[in-house]
Amino acid sequence: MKKILYYTARDMSIPTEGITKKIWYQIHALESYGYLVDVVYRKNNEDLIIRKDDQEKIIKHGMRRPYKVEASRFLRYYLRKHSYEGIYIRYVFDDPQFQRLLKQLKKSKTRILIEIPTYPYDTELKDNLENKIVLLLDRMYRNRMKKYVDGIAAISNKKEKEIYGIPAFEIKNGVNFDEICIAERNDKSRDCINLIAVAGFAKWHAFERVIHGMGRYYRKSNPKKIVFHLVGDGPEQQTYREYIKKYGLEEKVILYGFKSGEELTDIYNTADIAVSSLGMHRIGFTTGQTLKSKEYGAKGLPIISEYLVEEYPKGAQYQMLVPMDESPVDMEKVVAMYEQLSKSDLQMQRELIRSTVKEVADIKAVMRPVVEFFEEKKQRRKR
Repeated sequence: MKKILYYTARDMSIPTEGITKKIWYQIHALESYGYLVDVVYRKNNEDLIIRKDDQEKIIKHGMRRPYKVEASRFLRYYLRKHSYEGIYIRYVFDDPQFQRLLKQLKKSKTRILIEIPTYPYDTELKDNLENKIVLLLDRMYRNRMKKYVDGIAAISNKKEKEIYGIPAFEIKNGVNFDEICIAERNDKSRDCINLIAVAGFAKWHAFERVIHGMGRYYRKSNPKKIVFHLVGDGPEQQTYREYIKKYGLEEKVILYGFKSGEELTDIYNTADIAVSSLGMHRIGFTTGQTLKSKEYGAKGLPIISEYLVEEYPKGAQYQMLVPMDESPVDMEKVVAMYEQLSKSDLQMQRELIRSTVKEVADIKAVMRPVVEFFEEKKQRRKR
């Protein structure tokens, strides 16, 4: 059995967080292909953990910021006594310690694959002084990776064949469809149109565009009732509260806070249409690979987005595109979308959306190029 190491400097303390779930999805997908996967990650901020055979062991306790520097240093110590045929590194930007780690891995003849979760990413690192310093270091060192790294897996729609002088291929975000049940519309919600958004409420979600649109919409006479279910928390939550109060939408925009498990399933079962990110333009993107759009697809829900979600079935009734700007969402168009959907069988619609998205967004399909990357080296050795 091929033995590989999955390394991320991310804190994995909260298993229900979106990115943490994605990482575990990737790991379990690799295991489903027959790989023995050990995992190194942070927990409780200051502990560096190795997980082997579903058992956790602390490699380093009392880590200090910046954590990625500490993690790289202590992982080098660990790797002096432990070897792997391949390593999958979730990239957290380059620096001198990361260069030393790569150099050590190359000497041990470990096949090195780096995942860049968002590429290009420079525009994401200009919002504060700490990130500007991280970006400065990254720019100084990232072009040196080509001496050590065998491949880059990039979540990008640019389809680059090479990044920083290293052979590259595209992978997408994905979810584990086996863990996500299709949404079942309940009878209690049939007197209105129910929108749902589930997220960590960051600036690129821009859900206030829906709230602004609802504020305008409810000024009209005899509007069809629309309710917006906002599930999650995050830095933009207070902004949403202020606009809800401004427009008097307290009974029409519901803030649930973070929900998971059966509670989240019950809220999904009220939904007619899901709302994906409406502010990707704020961080310089004209398209995206959000995890949540894949989850909405697994739920079988049509979506509203400001970029085309390519995995969805073709047809305007399954996704509504809004302009890539700060304009309020046109709720009359939302009503028209709902009425168009109402003309055909609900269950068939949801099954079509789910099955179509699953073909490319199920995590096993997503990780297939990674498996092929590691297997490519294995086949070369056999020859």
